[in-house]
Amino acid sequence: MNLSHLIKHSLLTLLAVATLPSCSMMETDLSGCPTGLYVSFKYDYNLQRADMFNDHVGSVDVYVFDENNRFVMQKSAENTPQGTPLRNHGFYLHFNEQELPAGNYRLLALAQQNGYEASLATPGAKFRRHALKPGDTIEQLSLTLDREAVSDEGTARVPHNNLPLDTVWATRNPELHHITLRSGCPTRDTLSLVRNTKQLNITLRQTEEPEALSHEDFDVRITDRNGRLLYDNSTDPNDTPLLYTPYAQWTTEWNTDSQAAAPRTQATLSRTAHYEFFLNRLVFHDSSNDNARLVITNRQTGQVAADIDLTRILSDGRNCFELQNYSPQEFLDREYQYSLDFILTDGEWREMTLRISIMDWAKHYQQVNLGPI
Repeated sequence: MNLSHLIKHSLLTLLAVATLPSCSMMETDLSGCPTGLYVSFKYDYNLQRADMFNDHVGSVDVYVFDENNRFVMQKSAENTPQGTPLRNHGFYLHFNEQELPAGNYRLLALAQQNGYEASLATPGAKFRRHALKPGDTIEQLSLTLDREAVSDEGTARVPHNNLPLDTVWATRNPELHHITLRSGCPTRDTLSLVRNTKQLNITLRQTEEPEALSHEDFDVRITDRNGRLLYDNSTDPNDTPLLYTPYAQWTTEWNTDSQAAAPRTQATLSRTAHYEFFLNRLVFHDSSNDNARLVITNRQTGQVAADIDLTRILSDGRNCFELQNYSPQEFLDREYQYSLDFILTDGEWREMTLRISIMDWAKHYQQVNLGPI
């Protein structure tokens, strides 16, 4: 081949390569080339810092919006008795080019332990989504927890029917998931989830007549303005404050005598009252008045045994992870299981211990100047 033919052949080769779609530059065999959008998920925003999506999440819904933040479509998947696709570590949702043509889009996800429609068919309070129609704005996507009529105190009670709330996850950093789809090319994105639903166990013991304690002696309640979550997972500041009551409560008793075989007597018998709560997302505010509040009241005497800024107390658990330097809000979003143990003296709390779900960590509080904190 002479020089002129070689130059001509090289130019034709370069021209042919330049006209190929950019995504095909990495492919040697274009037959069966994947196209469309592939959405994967992870849930590692927890204290374990491990991806627990496949083990914890049972259903997921992806909402797609256009570049003007208008709703385009929704796609869902869930585990059922017939199949558990979300347990597969390679799980993803695929949107083909007919569903989503080339263009700019934005993605948001909501997830639960059970499918959304299936969860609505069960008893207990539910997180209800605003149903979107094509063309609706992204601001119309919201999640509202069931509540009863507003009371004289200005709160609306969550009607749990003695059942825990569904576990709900939402998109972490929703502002980041803007994507561009090109015709004939695959696009991949991974949505990171944050768990909103929190579990709290409260126990009470008393120094005077510990054998006489019963869970029925105390009214234990939590109030917070966190019943409606907006598209970016923030709480609606204009929503009615919610009143949470224990979905389960009971009393246990134990023998305080050091000799295990000693018979139980009034002198050696002690009781503990237990109260289980499920709460929506806890948001840390600088002002104590805006945070979730825990109030424990003696039903017989009307004496307030405890009145505390619950959000601030629970966020102290971040001290267990000093090397991670968690902010109060990041810790509250990562952790989802808390315990507060109170010891009452003269009808008010004098000692309190905060425990979190992992490790053997606890923080002990002693109250010297009695009063709200």
